[in-house]
Amino acid sequence: MEFLPKDPAILVSSVNMLLRDEEFDTLESLCYCFGKEPEDLKNYLSGHGFVYSETQRQFRPIGYDKMITKDSIETAYSFLHQKLRIYEHSTLDWQRDDIELAIASYADGMSKQLFDVISRGRTDFLRDHSRFQEDISQAVKRLEDML
Repeated sequence: MEFLPKDPAILVSSVNMLLRDEEFDTLESLCYCFGKEPEDLKNYLSGHGFVYSETQRQFRPIGYDKMITKDSIETAYSFLHQKLRIYEHSTLDWQRDDIELAIASYADGMSKQLFDVISRGRTDFLRDHSRFQEDISQAVKRLEDML
């Protein structure tokens, strides 16, 4: 294969085949061979309904495992959306810190599959103080898109 296909379904099939047949050890090595950034590929396919599973070493449809229920998406969306609105309008440092701690704790208890989808593989997602406002905004948007 000289290049990666552009069509999302064919791209997923091709990437999964190359990883399954062990032509590449990791998604990163596959991407670099084809001159792509792994995060760009993950983001592109996420926008087309696929999420990368590190443990399976393959892209799967979002919600593939039935552990991501509509109820869990709605619950996460409601909680994060509410906290985001308070966080955006708060002028109290202690209140913003409390929200960050509450969200980090919530992320720790969240379904791994749902967290993988909204974090797009970033383990520090919703846990990094310097990126918190950007992360929570992205989480709310991604959950909203899943509803």
